[in-house]
Amino acid sequence: MRAALAEEIPMASWVRLHVVANDDGEAAQALKLKVRDGVLEKARALLSDCETADEAWRRVNDSLDTFEEIALERLREAGGDGPVRAEAGVFEFPDRQYGGLLVPAGEYRALRVVIGEGAGRNWWCVLFPTLCLTEDCAPGEPVAFRSTLLEWLRGLFGGDGT
Repeated sequence: MRAALAEEIPMASWVRLHVVANDDGEAAQALKLKVRDGVLEKARALLSDCETADEAWRRVNDSLDTFEEIALERLREAGGDGPVRAEAGVFEFPDRQYGGLLVPAGEYRALRVVIGEGAGRNWWCVLFPTLCLTEDCAPGEPVAFRSTLLEWLRGLFGGDGT
C-alpha cells in the first residue's frame, strides 16, 4: 500500500535533496556524508513547521547561501577542500525506496549540493515530506517514517500504512 500512496502524490508535493560527491574515492564519499549531515540538520530546522511543499520550496530557495555556507563549513571541518555549490532547481531523480515506500522516478524540485567536480556517487532523499535517513539500519530492520502528508492521505483513503 505504501508504494501506491507515493505514486498517488503529485511530484509537485515533494522537495528533494541531492548531494553529489567530488569523486568515487573513499575520502570523497566520507566527506559527502559529512556535508549531507550538515545540510540535513539545517533543512530539518528550517522546514520543520512547513505545511506545504510550496512553503518548503520557498524556504529552500531563500536559504541557498546558508546551505552552501554550512556545506562548505562541514567540508572544511572534515579536512576537505575545494568548492561547494548549493542550487535549487528541477532535477531528474531515479526510483527510490524508503522503507516500504517507493518514490517514483521523475523530475522533482530539489536542493542539490555539489562538492568539487561533482563526479562522484550521489546521496538522495526527500526533504518534504521528510524521508531522509542518515543512519544505517541493520539488514531487515524495519524503518519507521512519520510524514504529516502521508498520514493525511492514509486518513483520507483509510488504512494504517502497514
